[in-house]
Formats: sequence, structure tokens, C-alpha cells
Amino acid sequence: MATFSQLPGTLDIAFVQGDEVAIALDFDRNLTGHTIEAKIYVASVVATGLGGSGFNTTVGATAATFSIQATSLSAGQITIGLTETQTLALSPAIQYRWYMRWVDGNMFTRTVLSGTVTVVNP
Repeated sequence: MATFSQLPGTLDIAFVQGDEVAIALDFDRNLTGHTIEAKIYVASVVATGLGGSGFNTTVGATAATFSIQATSLSAGQITIGLTETQTLALSPAIQYRWYMRWVDGNMFTRTVLSGTVTVVNP
């Protein structure tokens, strides 16, 4: 029996809270004319109050949005990043996931990467 599957590639991310993050990505396609977004969202909170004061603990809520810099769009190369301020606003006590989605020049939307985000204390 044949199966069709269009799932994103898995890329788990781990970093120290308060550090700057820059991730170089290289795709096998020309990204010229693509609209790209990448976000971190709250996947789950184990118990009320574990995130601490000032952290977004609403499951499904966007916790951070990556900046996206074109390295070479025609070669499929971009860098996604988070500032120190953005990573400081993420709690090691909260479980996060992230995704990257693009819309190509033909208005075709595709989620190409996703995975867990692990925030650790230094």
C-alpha cells in the first residue's frame, strides 16, 4: 500500500537562556520570492507557575519569532536567529517547539522544518 507523506524535517534546537542564537540553513532550492517565517511556541507547561513570573505559559502561544537573514537566496541559504533578549524571555521550565514555514512565488505554503526547543540555564 502506498503512503503519501508531506511532513517537515526535524531539527531540534538547544541553547543557553540569554545567549544569542544564529542557525545557518541550506536548502536545495532557490528561495528567491519566498516569504519565510520561523517561530517558537509554547508546547506544554507541566504545572501552573513553573514558567515563573513574566514568561508566556499559554499553550500554543508564540513565545519568540526568529529573525531571517538572506545569506544567498538563489543558493537556498538563510540564517535564522534570536537575540539575547529573546532567549532570556524563554524559560527552561517550559516545553517549546518551533517551526519554519515558507510560501513560494506560486502561493504554495509548506512547513519545512520543526522540532523541539530546549532552553537550559548556564
